[in-house]
Amino acid sequence: MSVQLDTLNSAGGLLSLLDEEERELQYYGLAQLDLVTDRFWTEISDSISKIEILYEDETFEHRQLAALVASKIYFHLGEFDDALSFALGAGEQFSLKESSTYVQTIVNHAIDKYIELRAQQDTDSGLTIDKRLEAVVERMFERCFETKEYGQVVGISIEARRLDVLERALSSGDTKALLGYVQKDCVDLINSIHVQTQVLELLVKVHMQFQEPDYESICLCLSKLNSP
Repeated sequence: MSVQLDTLNSAGGLLSLLDEEERELQYYGLAQLDLVTDRFWTEISDSISKIEILYEDETFEHRQLAALVASKIYFHLGEFDDALSFALGAGEQFSLKESSTYVQTIVNHAIDKYIELRAQQDTDSGLTIDKRLEAVVERMFERCFETKEYGQVVGISIEARRLDVLERALSSGDTKALLGYVQKDCVDLINSIHVQTQVLELLVKVHMQFQEPDYESICLCLSKLNSP
């Protein structure tokens, strides 16, 4: 079976494949729908329940693809919480390598949610974060390290209270420039005294790793820490 997607004027035929009993036909329908969500999302949204049923069916081998298609539809509907939820269910099918508005929006939503939950853990130590959400954030960090976007990593890692990632970023890029950026542009914006203290202590630690440390910057950090 082959469909000429460029000449397709309706997703109805592809949606009908989801009603077939043969799994391969259901998979083919999903795979083709995934390619045309931007064009036919309004029509597909009327049958979103069919896609959700396939995702919820644990015997269906391509559940993650169903989750991805559902996520894209909810994105177009402006339901970003649902779009993120299904994107997490899509696992590796949700590719951060795409530069689409959909991927950028979902990643940003995931980061905002992660930052919010990490902040809540300050007052609720029993709060757990969905491992799938953590996995998306970790993949985003790795992508930034691969593309050497260290400034972005620094900003997000501070907001997310990920001092381990911050230290790695400071050591991976132009360390002196990044130290200056954090010290001058980031520290005073941190609204948690506890986190600000941790960041300042980390800055001192990284500064001291140089053969010729910048003692002026170290003193500024120590003064903010009220540490002699």
